[in-house]
Amino acid sequence: MSPMRSYDFAELVTRQVESDELDYKSAMSWRTMTRQEKGKIVRHLTAFANTGGGFLVIGVGEDASGVPGVYTGVSEEQAGSFDPTPVGNFINAHIEPPLDYTIERPMVNGKRYVIFVVRPFKNLPHVCSKGVEGELQEGIFYIRTAEASSRPARRAHELQELIRRCMRNEREQLGRILRGILYESRLGDTVESGQQNDMLLDAERYFRRRKVHSKSGALVKFSIIPATSLMLPGNPAELSSLISASVYSCSNPRFLSRSEAANGKKASNSLRFLAPDKPLMWQFFDHGLFCCFRYLDPAELTSEDLARFCAEATAFAGNLGKLLNLGEELLTLQLVFSPAGEMVIDQQYHSSVKEISAEIRRSAADLASGRENHAARLLRRIGEQFQLPDKNIDRFDNAIRTFLESR
Repeated sequence: MSPMRSYDFAELVTRQVESDELDYKSAMSWRTMTRQEKGKIVRHLTAFANTGGGFLVIGVGEDASGVPGVYTGVSEEQAGSFDPTPVGNFINAHIEPPLDYTIERPMVNGKRYVIFVVRPFKNLPHVCSKGVEGELQEGIFYIRTAEASSRPARRAHELQELIRRCMRNEREQLGRILRGILYESRLGDTVESGQQNDMLLDAERYFRRRKVHSKSGALVKFSIIPATSLMLPGNPAELSSLISASVYSCSNPRFLSRSEAANGKKASNSLRFLAPDKPLMWQFFDHGLFCCFRYLDPAELTSEDLARFCAEATAFAGNLGKLLNLGEELLTLQLVFSPAGEMVIDQQYHSSVKEISAEIRRSAADLASGRENHAARLLRRIGEQFQLPDKNIDRFDNAIRTFLESR
């Protein structure tokens, strides 16, 4: 199957055909499932990961002819039972190494579904480390077949395929390491996470000292944090032009305008822009760390503002990575609201915590190709902490897609 950089939940729910990348289960609750039923779920997820990735949709039953086309969905209680912590604890107690997956809860045609999105293994295939009677056998590698079966890899060519994929992954990892060495030979040592945090704090202090907000608004912090040092243009004008070209062009931008992005000034170890007429600043450090700060008036904050800000910021990150010719290099997008307790969304929804933060970590190529999904994922995590109702959060996907398509 092709890399899972974007996907259509409605299409997955209504496809009606199980395959090597898709399986359906009728509505159920993780809290009331037996150990064997949980073991069956783990077997399917592991088989997907060992084969090429896939999706397990919960909330679709079979009709009289065996076709998965009975769209019951799941109740809110059932959806809530698939909490990542207990589910992950059970899965990782039986499988090594840990699976790379997410649990999504989309609304499709007015009904809630639970969808496990499973990614293929990166280094080593997943082996069953602890058995479950009748479902999981210790020491077995499970695979997914074209006949929609999740079974042990028994045949020689199946085991050989797992070995070939391991070797291919190792070659790719070695290539990334060598590219990193080449980067370091030109840029110096990779910046450690502690140093990056110090840079972000210093940039925030610089902004707060020069832009004391007259209202009780919260500070919004958006950062793009590279896993390794990036190769950036050495000419400040060229770098500023690159940032400007990465901005998502639209009327009345919530993130950055082209003119704001194009006027960076050289600082000691970065390029910086401090807006003269508004509480806004961005800073792009020499090794590739980018941060943007701005104050928001809490009385004027709406769901639409949040959606547009996340859409523009995520599109900016994807465009920047593309213009820098990045591919598999990992970038972390981080969004922080502080203090969040003073903020109110749509004049009624608020958070009980002091600070709200959310982040996603993806390859640069993934961010560029799946910006709608990543913006929505980042926004859902923020919306949940603001205690927005599920129906409001579910509308984020369409709002972001519509905005990015319409400009």
